[in-house]
Amino acid sequence: MKRLKGKITLINILANLFLQLANILTWFIIPKIILSYFGSNVNGLVSSITQFLSYIGLIEGGLTGVVTASLYKPLIDHNEDKISSILKTSSNFYKKIGLIFVIYSLILSIIYPIFFKDFSYLYIFSLVLILSFSLLIQYMYSLTLRNLLIADKKGYIVSLTQSLILILTIILSFISVNIYPNIHILKLISGLLFILQPVVFGRYINKNYKINKEAKEDKKLLKSRWNGFAINIAAFIHNCTDITLLTIFTNLVTVSIYSVYAIVTNGLRAIVNAIANAITPTIGLSYAEGNNEKTNENMDIYEYIMFIVVFFLFTLAGLLITPFVIIYTNGINDANYNRVVFGVLIVIAEAIYLIKTPHLNLAYSANKFKELTKPAFIEAFINIIVSLLLVKQYGLIGVAIGTIIAMTYRLIKQVAFTKELIDRKQAIFYKKLILFIIPTIIGIGLCLLLPIKEYTILNWLIHTIIYSVIIGILYLITSIIFFKKELRFIKNYRK
Repeated sequence: MKRLKGKITLINILANLFLQLANILTWFIIPKIILSYFGSNVNGLVSSITQFLSYIGLIEGGLTGVVTASLYKPLIDHNEDKISSILKTSSNFYKKIGLIFVIYSLILSIIYPIFFKDFSYLYIFSLVLILSFSLLIQYMYSLTLRNLLIADKKGYIVSLTQSLILILTIILSFISVNIYPNIHILKLISGLLFILQPVVFGRYINKNYKINKEAKEDKKLLKSRWNGFAINIAAFIHNCTDITLLTIFTNLVTVSIYSVYAIVTNGLRAIVNAIANAITPTIGLSYAEGNNEKTNENMDIYEYIMFIVVFFLFTLAGLLITPFVIIYTNGINDANYNRVVFGVLIVIAEAIYLIKTPHLNLAYSANKFKELTKPAFIEAFINIIVSLLLVKQYGLIGVAIGTIIAMTYRLIKQVAFTKELIDRKQAIFYKKLILFIIPTIIGIGLCLLLPIKEYTILNWLIHTIIYSVIIGILYLITSIIFFKKELRFIKNYRK
């Protein structure tokens, strides 16, 4: 078994984990502030507006993934002209998106307030514009620089910069609500802090890269972005369909309930992605070298790490998410946040979405966006149709079921596609899946013998530790018996 080269992967993982810790703190603290000072309706309104603003990502057409994949080869070859051309093309395109986003935000700010009478027109109008500010900065000035750093395994710079922004957001949000509790001021603060991104990224790149700002655009890059369009839509629908349908067919209180549960799943997804994103460039570079044997070996490790992380975190989440939400929303009496079935379903949906990460990122790194178009569209179609059929009658549970069915389909197709890329047997993945499902079922059964009877922070923490030990021991035994090679690699890499 060959090692993943260099300690930069470990540095990126640690920086990513630090970022996701900051993300998780922000996702827990800021909504809690909003719920405590402004109520569930405002929290639902902010979540809904944020989702509608994110629709602008559809215009991007998958360029971000294409740019990152296109940079691997010229970075290996030290082809500065090609790198400059790719950056020039993406920068110009992102700025065009930024201008379109300005128009879209203005239209949304005018139309959106018409449908919600619980707040004044000016209140919602101004909030839409304020929430759009951070996205505008990223499209106009940050994304191109960010893509280069991530592709060149300098993701730790991106992670640490964003961590600083999030920490400052938390601190300044506490100060603002204690001086003058106003949702507009609170959100304006976080938006303005995003200015730090292009400043830090720009200074580092100007110092360490020779970028020709007069380089010609790479027209092929813009054409190939449409190959990533379906991928972009599928990811967008996964992230946005539920809240959009709940906004249309239910009410802002239901949106708030969904968004509070999503805090947990988003936090866990962030942890998983922190690890996955740090490993992905290594997979991408080995594939770019044309070394299938090395790529397969790296995929063995990548798969195992994702299985152990996803199953451990999301098994605990399935057991603990609803008790956590009940404790988190203690004192918030304008909505019923005790939704056990929904909590379990949203955890399952997110776990299925994440478990295919190694296969999805391999396809992205191989720039195989065109080949993934059909399954991506089918996934999106399934998600929308099933959710639409179920949302009116079942609400939160209906949209969660729609997501689960769509994610299961995409998982099967993604694993099958990997065989075409590096001649990898599908049985490898499904064998690991079964080997983790068995101890998971046993672990859940044991944990349910020790239910949480009193919803307090201390009691929740005690049960978290107990459940973690039970689940952890079962996965450790499974790993020792069936994954000796992977454990040996991790031990050697740690040394």
